[in-house]
Amino acid sequence: MAVIGAGAAVLSAVAIGGGLWLSGNDPDVPESGDVHTAATGCDAVTDELLAERMPGAVADTREQGPLEGGDSLVCVWTSAGASEGGDRGTLRVDVSALFTDATGEEPVTGAERAAGAYTDLLPARAQPVDLSRGEGRVWHGQAPGTAELAFHSDNLLVRVSYAGLAGDDPVDPDDAAELAAEFAGLIGASL
Repeated sequence: MAVIGAGAAVLSAVAIGGGLWLSGNDPDVPESGDVHTAATGCDAVTDELLAERMPGAVADTREQGPLEGGDSLVCVWTSAGASEGGDRGTLRVDVSALFTDATGEEPVTGAERAAGAYTDLLPARAQPVDLSRGEGRVWHGQAPGTAELAFHSDNLLVRVSYAGLAGDDPVDPDDAAELAAEFAGLIGASL
């Protein structure tokens, strides 16, 4: 019975490995012109800035892995507020390192792909915001008390989202946008 179970496990592993090999779905790799070989930026969100702008914030999620044509990093911090009835919020940083696509007649660089993805992401209501390294666009999110910001740098596309409550009410969307811009500026400066 143990031999049958071991045989089934080996057969399953061979089938899965063979299927991946035949489909050619290996993770994409950066080309020599791609400045960033992996998604990065979350480490720029310092404990000091979190303590100042999101008291009591803790890291909830940090996931990194392959993305079609690149690499992805998602980090999330939440705060329950420093005191009863204090502000609560969630900060999400989503970074995509987009690699050069050489499958067509003319290669599309990772930087061109990041710029295109940035443009495609922006809603009409997005407003320019100066960051420490270049410019991004910020907009009020769909839900009250939220703001989203995006910018690109070389072959990185960076998205920063903030949603917060002041007591039981959503934070002012301009305050949420300011907080998102502050964190985005810090991330941009680190790249």
